[in-house]
Amino acid sequence: MPSPFPGMDPYLEGYLWPDVHSALASKIRQQLTPLLRPKYAARLAVYLAEDPYPEGEVGILLRVTNVEIRDTANNRLITSIEILSPVNKREPGLTAYRQKRRRLYEAGVHLLELDLLRRGKRPFDQPRLPVVPYCVALTRAGATQMELWPIALSMRLPVVPVPLQAPDPDVPLDLQGALAAIYDEAAYELSLDYDQPPPPPALSADEMGG
Repeated sequence: MPSPFPGMDPYLEGYLWPDVHSALASKIRQQLTPLLRPKYAARLAVYLAEDPYPEGEVGILLRVTNVEIRDTANNRLITSIEILSPVNKREPGLTAYRQKRRRLYEAGVHLLELDLLRRGKRPFDQPRLPVVPYCVALTRAGATQMELWPIALSMRLPVVPVPLQAPDPDVPLDLQGALAAIYDEAAYELSLDYDQPPPPPALSADEMGG
């Protein structure tokens, strides 16, 4: 059974999100591998992000998965595909993630960011970005401007370019295809109640089709 939403499903943003995040990273790797070999390889990379509890209580370290595109000649990192998590969009993880973005830019690494979460603060500030729940952002190595794909709830997720090392051309990443595949493979509909409101923030009447 497919999701009732044409693009990102806001019901996936709740307790299922860690599963969705990991599954999406794996599906992206699977989708890109035939387009990358033999010169490049897609690898899953896991890093730890601190998520403290409020009022000084002991927090936890979260394992966050992203996808790295590396050249197979010397294992150099070419492109980082970051699927944003809630910890990346609130403090102190927001500042830590922004520092990571800066390190990648200074190292000459392409950065493709997938923000499929409505809650939290985006780590990039773009005045020309319309008010939309979701967004994909691409910062090419050495570029002074970002490429943006604003995504409304009524829109399918886009096919976006994944840059490689010059002069090799970009390869396409079908985000909607990846999301639809993991939704079906994981049977997420069995864990969701579409008769209830989705996880916060609340959807507007326009977003709900009302």
